[in-house]
Amino acid sequence: MRAPHLPLQSLRPSRLCEKSFLCLPLHPLRSPRRREKPAFHGRSGFTLAEMLVAISVLALLAAFMGQLLNSSSALVAFNDKHMDADAQARGTLDRIAVDLGEIVKRADASYYLKDGITTLQTGNDQLAFFSQVPGYLSSAPAPVPSGPSPVSLVAYRVNSTTMGMERMGKGLIWNGAIGANSPIVFLPQTIASVWPQATNMNTDPNYEAIAPGIFRFEYYYLLKGQILPNGTSEPAILSATPWDTRMGHTSVSGLSDVAAVGVAVAVVDPASRNLVSNAQLTTLAGQMNDFSATISGNPAVPGQMETQWTTAITASSLPHAVSSSIRVYGRLLYLSPSIQ
Repeated sequence: MRAPHLPLQSLRPSRLCEKSFLCLPLHPLRSPRRREKPAFHGRSGFTLAEMLVAISVLALLAAFMGQLLNSSSALVAFNDKHMDADAQARGTLDRIAVDLGEIVKRADASYYLKDGITTLQTGNDQLAFFSQVPGYLSSAPAPVPSGPSPVSLVAYRVNSTTMGMERMGKGLIWNGAIGANSPIVFLPQTIASVWPQATNMNTDPNYEAIAPGIFRFEYYYLLKGQILPNGTSEPAILSATPWDTRMGHTSVSGLSDVAAVGVAVAVVDPASRNLVSNAQLTTLAGQMNDFSATISGNPAVPGQMETQWTTAITASSLPHAVSSSIRVYGRLLYLSPSIQ
């Protein structure tokens, strides 16, 4: 049977129910709703164009970082080459300075020096002299022991076979001393006649390589300022002759006119040296001018010869990696004013 139809007024809650929480409206049981996934509006990923742009940016950043690392590595390698060349040049010039600082300066002493007149040297120079620096004596019977000597025959050259700098330090004893070792000699005996190896390219056990990278060696003289016999004052000048012709001098005479010896060297670092042959370095050395006391009719000044050397190196046919690593150094090495 159908339930009787009740009027709407009868469905209203009573006054008691309106004031009490115990009287709650009854609702039919409902099954829990399934949680629906929120709908996404718009795009949910990257487009192909966006991916390509991102990859391009990353590639550019990677290329930039790689270029930066390569530049840094090249700069470090370039500086290392210069440091190697600096070490060879500095050590050689310092050694020559010590030897010249203790040179035996006597009118009756023998020297092997270029003078532009009787001793002409083209290309790499050679010099030999007596110096009061220790050298090693050869073995001798008792009571003369072997060891450091009081005086040495010192010589410098660039070996034409290896194209590297060599130094001779042959230990001697003073003339008149008793012993089996060779004594120093005085004029009329000369270094060239007694020890010819000090003045040529012949081998000698007393030569040692001190700078394998130095392939060009040149020296000249700084003459003292002079007052001529007529009272005229003459300034200090650079010269290819170890005596002052302004004073009428014609011999070295214990280097009395020389205030300093100017030395210039060209050096290639070991890494670049492996890229060129001895013949290539010999050709380049021949393109680097010898010292001249006058340039374009004007007196030479320090640095002019070295500038020409740099120009010749830049214009050479050597690989750029080698020519850019060759360095030129020059220094004035002052002699002791005392007369030995």
